[in-house]
Amino acid sequence: MLFDAGTKIEPLLNNLKKYGFKSSSIDALILSHNHSDHTDGAFGILSENKDLPVYVHKDWSVSVKYQGKNIPKKNLIINKEARTFKELKEISLTNSYFSSDYGGIYEQACYIKTKDAYILLCGCCHPGLNNFLKDRKKLHFPLNSKLHLIGGMHGFAFTDQQGAQLNPIIKSVTLCHCTMKIDVFRKQFRNKCFLGIVGKTLVF
Repeated sequence: MLFDAGTKIEPLLNNLKKYGFKSSSIDALILSHNHSDHTDGAFGILSENKDLPVYVHKDWSVSVKYQGKNIPKKNLIINKEARTFKELKEISLTNSYFSSDYGGIYEQACYIKTKDAYILLCGCCHPGLNNFLKDRKKLHFPLNSKLHLIGGMHGFAFTDQQGAQLNPIIKSVTLCHCTMKIDVFRKQFRNKCFLGIVGKTLVF
């Protein structure tokens, strides 16, 4: 599974090659939101894997600024609500949430179940992590389950009170892409907080 595809085709294909993957070996692509820096690299994969299912949220077709190129309709699988997909090996997608960032954007996130925790994978987190965390209830996840948070967080940060409440169940926070308030996350989660630099491999 690939979560988001970056802006350009060549870097994505080169990185897949470096890790020993072919486009044809990808079973599914999940796109968090329709901004070109998360979508447009997908066309390198789609040119070689023409029947690749691409999972997007129900508000995908809403016109937005910085919109990505149109994914072929035949590839699209629309996620209408927070649910778990058996064909994705029990990977779950959240609801689509709106943010006024960049003139307005809708975004979904992805939960991956591990042996002893859930990984919450975000693209830019435009609507805020709190919305995606609320969907644990809709997905029937125990609210005391341990969590790994990974992704771009844009301008989002927990309040100190929220951070303190979540700290007992947070196993790690890996900050990527567009995160602005790195110092806040480091203060709240200390040695559980890491930077997701390019080429880093996380094992759970």
